[in-house]
Amino acid sequence: MQHANRKGRSRRKPARRPSGPAPAGRQPRPAGPPAGKPVAGRRPRGPVGMLFLIGLMVFLAYTVIDTTRPGLEIALGDRGTPGTAEVLSCEALGEGRYDCQARFTFDDPAREPIVIDTVPDAEAGEVFPAALTPEGDRVVPTGERGVWTSVALLALVPLCLAFIPTMVLYGFGIQRGRRTSMIGAFAVSALSLLVCVVGLILGS
Repeated sequence: MQHANRKGRSRRKPARRPSGPAPAGRQPRPAGPPAGKPVAGRRPRGPVGMLFLIGLMVFLAYTVIDTTRPGLEIALGDRGTPGTAEVLSCEALGEGRYDCQARFTFDDPAREPIVIDTVPDAEAGEVFPAALTPEGDRVVPTGERGVWTSVALLALVPLCLAFIPTMVLYGFGIQRGRRTSMIGAFAVSALSLLVCVVGLILGS
């Protein structure tokens, strides 16, 4: 009886896979890339972006120094022709801009006074020590007022360089010291902005 029952059992054949294309909605997923290999089109992380930002910050700091240095030298009396400026008029050009004219009297009594452009933040009737620029196109304040104006601009240099240590730490993936560098960068930035504002007020 057992032999007869075994013959009566139906054997299941394995299902055949269709040789044609898979029906719509059942497309097989493409095999992903092997583990450990980078995916094409994804940008590799590294210090390249960090180096670009550092170069940009250094360039901005150099630009500020190079632009401010001639004015500081004039304010200290190292360049230009010294004298006294008396503001005659200031004409509003719109959008907060002014065109001011001043009578400039040279310290050298042998030279006649001239009427020339001066700084746009002057007021009519104001008298201040000034110097004629080497280009001879305008007169700018000297002494304390001129120095504070230059200091206000130079205060932007630490602001440009303050975050470079933080950029280095993040660019190279260094975890240690990030918090300290961020606190220091914000502290230097706040101090630089404070000096800049004070310099603009005292230099105006």
